[in-house]
Amino acid sequence: MLENQLKQWDAQYDVVVVGFGGAGATAARFAADRGAKVLLVDSAPQGHEGGNTRYCGQLIMAGSQADEIKKYYLALNGPMNFEPKITNIYTENLAQMREYVQKYLGVEPVSVRELIKKDPSQKPILGPMTPEYPELPGADDFDFLLVNEQFGDGALWKNLRQQVVDRADHIDIWFSTPAEHLIMANDGRQVTGVQVERAGEKLNIKAQNGVVLTLGGFENNQDKVQNYIGEPSIGPIGGLYNQGKGIDLAIEAGADLWHMQAISGLSTMLRAKEGERPTMVMGPALTNGSVFRVGDDGSRYQNENAPQRHGYLANHGLWRTPLTQADPWMIFDQTQHEELADNQLYQAVLETEVKAATIEELAKLIDVPAENLAEAVEQFNAGCQKEADEFDRAPETMRQLDQGPYYAAPLGNYMLNTQGGPRRNERAEVLDPEHQPIPGLYAAGELGSIWGGQYQGGGDIADCLIFGKIAGENAAAEKNYPTEEMTGHLEVKQMEVTSDIQQEKNYSVDENQYLGKSNAGMGDEVVVRVTVTPEDHSLRKVEILQQSETGEVGDVALERLSQEMVDQNTPDVAAISGASVSSNAIKEAVKDALKQI
Repeated sequence: MLENQLKQWDAQYDVVVVGFGGAGATAARFAADRGAKVLLVDSAPQGHEGGNTRYCGQLIMAGSQADEIKKYYLALNGPMNFEPKITNIYTENLAQMREYVQKYLGVEPVSVRELIKKDPSQKPILGPMTPEYPELPGADDFDFLLVNEQFGDGALWKNLRQQVVDRADHIDIWFSTPAEHLIMANDGRQVTGVQVERAGEKLNIKAQNGVVLTLGGFENNQDKVQNYIGEPSIGPIGGLYNQGKGIDLAIEAGADLWHMQAISGLSTMLRAKEGERPTMVMGPALTNGSVFRVGDDGSRYQNENAPQRHGYLANHGLWRTPLTQADPWMIFDQTQHEELADNQLYQAVLETEVKAATIEELAKLIDVPAENLAEAVEQFNAGCQKEADEFDRAPETMRQLDQGPYYAAPLGNYMLNTQGGPRRNERAEVLDPEHQPIPGLYAAGELGSIWGGQYQGGGDIADCLIFGKIAGENAAAEKNYPTEEMTGHLEVKQMEVTSDIQQEKNYSVDENQYLGKSNAGMGDEVVVRVTVTPEDHSLRKVEILQQSETGEVGDVALERLSQEMVDQNTPDVAAISGASVSSNAIKEAVKDALKQI
């Protein structure tokens, strides 16, 4: 929208950053460090900000020699075109990532290569990704960096968030405040501000020097998934607030788009309700034994045990995103069911499974042609006998199905993130279709990521850190303002501006009650109130007073965890499957309360 459509500016900042994930946090702090007054807005409510940075493994792609890590990046790009200048900036910064973490995050980075040598138990998870493409040139220079020796604990995100909180004198934060429109100078060329919706009111925020878009991808927008990726439905593994609004804003400003088809981390997992993240259930019993998957017509469609690299499967010399099924199911027999039931890890599978005495009855329950499902079972069993599976699944991972009963569990398609968005240059400036910068507009992170070919884990986090810094610093630089004919002379309303960072609450306690806290979760601080018996200090009640973990485990799961602690009279109960980090935060808070007795 143009400035001449406005009545007034409601507030004025030097820089407005849209999206409070890893890239947004980085852009805001570096803009503030350049002396800019920054407004950081996010559509998520407080405690649920963080985008995919909050949910990922916290791994940062790094190298040691710019030439070698550049070879690796270019080889990953394969036959895809690449932009030399932005590639050089990215790979040069990858080679300096250790110094970046030390200087700007204030911690000594942990090398994953060294961590695996020190602790071999980490190798099964981290080893295959370090690097994911060892056969490519330059791969020997690749390493992951962590901010501590833990994987997937949210530590990097908390560090980035704290960098913003520590600059509260220069950065205001507004949660639950989605961006609606970019505001352009009257010539339609320069971005001069952002219109946001806050508490039901449309507010026009002037950005004196620049607007930075860091809204992530479009994983939660199925219309965009269908139109850009060409798949009927792929849900999010990460955050629930990446709706693709950044693409709409960029188009509104006349941006060119790139990497729209590229996605990362496609997985077939237990089906979740629409608008929810799937339960993260992984383990050998899902792909080894008398178990296989069928697609929309009831026939088997893949090697369930095929090696994958961030969701990509081998395809004649390249690794590509496989086609999905709209309504896949996991099929298994009684023996496999008993193996699942013997392990708490697979409890979520048992909660969703359906059971039938015969294949024909099972086909009716899952609404597929009975003859196709029967043929799938017959061919799978034949593959076990001949040791020649039609999908080349390793014979040691296969076992013939029993003669019934049979089971099926609903599956769905999920991804870590999309990569597409506005094309940018080495200065993080958003480009138009002629590859010219749109004045006043910048982007970083998964929105228009540099990744368009084969993806290496940790590459997007590195993008957030590298281009978040570049975007923040360049957006903060003073600009040659447009003439009055282009911008008009709108009044800036002196509205009262307050940041949404929540102040610490004071909670009351009665006799035999104790407060406990933990920062070990995925969200903000967890606070619990523990009530114990006066005689022997047994657990009587566990109340969760403050938490923002519900995106990970849900209120029902939290109540179950609290009740199990009381029933067993110990905080050392089994973590909720798929939410171990959040579970451990609750347990740590309870232990903190009990220490005070």
